[in-house]
Amino acid sequence: NALLLLVCHNSGRLLPTIRSRCRKLRLDDLEEATIATLLTRYMPELDAETNRELAALSDGSIGRALDLAETDGAELQIRITSLLSQMPSPDFGQLQDFGARLAKADAVMHFETVADLLRRLLSRLIRHASGSDIGLKPDEAELFSRLTASAGLDRWLQVWEKTDDLLSRTNRINLDRKHVILNVFLNISEAARGG
Repeated sequence: NALLLLVCHNSGRLLPTIRSRCRKLRLDDLEEATIATLLTRYMPELDAETNRELAALSDGSIGRALDLAETDGAELQIRITSLLSQMPSPDFGQLQDFGARLAKADAVMHFETVADLLRRLLSRLIRHASGSDIGLKPDEAELFSRLTASAGLDRWLQVWEKTDDLLSRTNRINLDRKHVILNVFLNISEAARGG
């Protein structure tokens, strides 16, 4: 009389004998309004603007929204977007400060949040460049249109691959987090120049 729930992101990798004995229950992403309501319940100290921003960044996951809230995800997203809006010539002083902040010993979780936000942003940029309708906010649409006008889809895919590889290797082989952030933004800057 037991019920087992298997949570799986790629059911194709399960053994056929396991798949044949399971009933699929697909779970949809939560609506932003639901995420915002749950954030208000679990983190009432958040202001309304931060709550809305975290709900938008959560991609339908309350767990992701709570993780972002704990690591200043909304503020980090603003910093990332600010640096990207300066492309192809970012303020190197701001970039250095941002990298130095993420290189501090107590900033490992903040670095991981930035890594996730950068991957998310580049993924959305690529989907926008491929013509997908992903429901961009006006400021995001303007930024993505400007960036994709300077380089094609293939170039942004290369940037995503380089970025993902570099961010993935950072903790695994103990790379300097400041230099990783600088390299990521310099790669984006080069692509934004059309290089």
